[in-house]
Amino acid sequence: MSKSITAIIPAYNEDHNIERCIKSLLWCDKVQVLWMGDDKTGKIAKNLGADVIELNKSTDPNFISVQKNINWAIDHATTDWMIRVDADEVVTEELKKEIMSILNSQGSISTESSLVAYGAPRSQYFMGEFLKGGDWAYDRLVRLFKPKYARFNPIVEVHEQFKVDGQIGYLKNPLLHYSHPTLSDAISKFNVYTTMEAKQLHESYQTAFIKMIFQPAYVFARWMIWHKGYKDGTRGVIAGFLRGFYDFLLYAKYLILITK
Repeated sequence: MSKSITAIIPAYNEDHNIERCIKSLLWCDKVQVLWMGDDKTGKIAKNLGADVIELNKSTDPNFISVQKNINWAIDHATTDWMIRVDADEVVTEELKKEIMSILNSQGSISTESSLVAYGAPRSQYFMGEFLKGGDWAYDRLVRLFKPKYARFNPIVEVHEQFKVDGQIGYLKNPLLHYSHPTLSDAISKFNVYTTMEAKQLHESYQTAFIKMIFQPAYVFARWMIWHKGYKDGTRGVIAGFLRGFYDFLLYAKYLILITK
């Protein structure tokens, strides 16, 4: 017997993304949009048949509200499974079929039936194409889970800690992720994320200074060589440089904070 599933979509102001995301999830028993913003996201989602739940609305997007809202959805779950998909992500037909196969096999006695959550790879869209290599190609975030076995604990400002009480499997087909479609989008998001993350660091001045100087080069080499960023040609070089620059920016901001 097939198990039921709810899709949960945490969203701030995502009126440019939300339709594409919801349409990729209409096969689910329920689609819930956990809306925190003030644009047309809610209206678009309702018109597509999604349940729109307004929680922890804020003037700026933040990870704490996202975690609180997902925990709320977990606490009020009415289906056997949940899948968390961000508004800038898309579930492909191949991933849908893989998930449906898992739901259909849960009644059988098998290794699959003992798993309570699954990590999903993500294909990152950057500068007009999906990247073939680089660090982002190795993302494996838990997105499919049984609600009674998973939640955010503790809730933190950066680096979400989604805890699963049980065995985790891994999906083969990726989510499509449109987080960094352009160079300016990537730079803008990196600036926001590094500002938040710098406030959470607790390192000595010397350690932070050394990381600011040397870690960007290490990250770029890891991106290009170990994680095969060279497959993407010029786009891979730009993406790898940006990922290294993220660390430079992070530790530069941290050094400014502790020397004020």
